[in-house]
Amino acid sequence: GNWYTDTAAEPRINRACRDWSRGFFGKCNAYGLDATAVFSLELQHGDPSADAGLGQRYSTGAAVMLNTPALQTNFSPVSRAFWEKVHVEMAGILAAAGHIPYLQFGEVQWWYFPNMGPGDTPISMPYYDQYTKDRFLAAYGFPLRFIANQHVNPADFPEETAFLPSLIGEFTDAIRSYVLDAHPNCKFEVLYPTDVNDNAWGHLVNYPNTAWTPAKLTTLKTESFGFTFSRDLNKSKYSVNYGESKGFARNQRSFLVGPGDSTTTWEKEARIAKKENLESIVLFALDQFCLIGYPVPFWKQQRKGRRF
Repeated sequence: GNWYTDTAAEPRINRACRDWSRGFFGKCNAYGLDATAVFSLELQHGDPSADAGLGQRYSTGAAVMLNTPALQTNFSPVSRAFWEKVHVEMAGILAAAGHIPYLQFGEVQWWYFPNMGPGDTPISMPYYDQYTKDRFLAAYGFPLRFIANQHVNPADFPEETAFLPSLIGEFTDAIRSYVLDAHPNCKFEVLYPTDVNDNAWGHLVNYPNTAWTPAKLTTLKTESFGFTFSRDLNKSKYSVNYGESKGFARNQRSFLVGPGDSTTTWEKEARIAKKENLESIVLFALDQFCLIGYPVPFWKQQRKGRRF
């Protein structure tokens, strides 16, 4: 049979993750390093059944299964109750390790792409779990319309573009409030991928403007691996500065860049971010950086990309 996450387990975070996190964050604190713990909405062993009510779903009724592999969870009360406990437990682990708790809402937006049918034909975007459909019907008096892909014209879906981001905002606001009740000094940031949302639909649906504000978030962190792989420095600079358009000052903006491929522009992107004097620049991920063996510091010289 299939093993599924027990979303009512106490505690929500399993023993291995608790122990590893205590050890890692304690060591970071000993070195004088701040640390942020991150959760997206991917749940490897999440129950994908409709009865569980946990997953995002396509118009066909299929659950959104990502290739990580994981179930992409939705914004329903069932999902929120699970993730609230996960976040507050991790805040407690950070506090016990000597840190001011700092949590990141990872990629919590709606999944960015449609599921694909025969011949790579898009079937639908992932907005059709029962909770979302019921909420939309109650709000507008008609069913959520069919949205084939992320390239539709937002003007054709005015109610959907108003409603869908509101669920994201409700979700992150609820978790933030839940954690602050237990840890009033907890800080929060959002990770926002500008590359997969680089279209009119993504700009509107995947950023809840009233919830992700400089007043509520310590930092807005952007990433854009697609721009890195395509070596498009104009787009990379747009990604670095994206938070400015949302009202975030330099000291509230962060940039995440992947150092895995030595032939791409990641070092130049990091320099662009450093020149902007952002709050932080994050190299994702540490294991890649260490295994490749890049020399540090790497700010001093411009070099061509090389294949090792």
